[in-house]
Amino acid sequence: MRTKLPVLFAMLATFSLPAFAQNTFLANSEVSAAFMGNFQSKTSGQNVSDAASYSGGPLLNYRYHFTEHIALEANYTRTRYTQFYENGADLVTSWTQATAQEVTLGVVWKFSPIWHDRLSPYAEGGLGAVFWSPIGAGSVGGPFNQNRAGFFYGGGLEHHLFGHFSVRAGYRGLFYTAPDFNQSGQFTNARTQMKEPYAGISFRF
Repeated sequence: MRTKLPVLFAMLATFSLPAFAQNTFLANSEVSAAFMGNFQSKTSGQNVSDAASYSGGPLLNYRYHFTEHIALEANYTRTRYTQFYENGADLVTSWTQATAQEVTLGVVWKFSPIWHDRLSPYAEGGLGAVFWSPIGAGSVGGPFNQNRAGFFYGGGLEHHLFGHFSVRAGYRGLFYTAPDFNQSGQFTNARTQMKEPYAGISFRF
């Protein structure tokens, strides 16, 4: 099972280039760690329906702030869940359990702070991909690894605690084509959405 962490590190390095050039990296960088829930919407196509079990896992985030309002971000998540496939009679005919890794790049717009300048709303959006690695013991048949490109949107609130620390809570929606793991009975060719609420802590340096 191959990890996608090298992909994330490469993106972070790309983000860091303009920061080092301006010698302002330490003032404008922010990292966060959060717990995120994963709730995939049910979707149907080709007389097959796909619904996934609910799950959760870590969300790691890096932001580089160009101004107090605009930032670029990279995100990495990892979780495990099972895709259940139904036929036209709503009977489950197959399922695939897989580890899912998600890597996204986005733009963040941070609104002016409110509530004594301690609460900052923000909106985010961008592109990314999901990488599934099936687990044979939790699957039917012989599914293969699969990758899907997608795009996401979201928003949230950041509350300054003290010093360089803040707490963050938000919601992300990731759109992509439902996975089929190259199994004919699991092919829908339909778009679905992963709903991702999250909460965690951030550190700006």
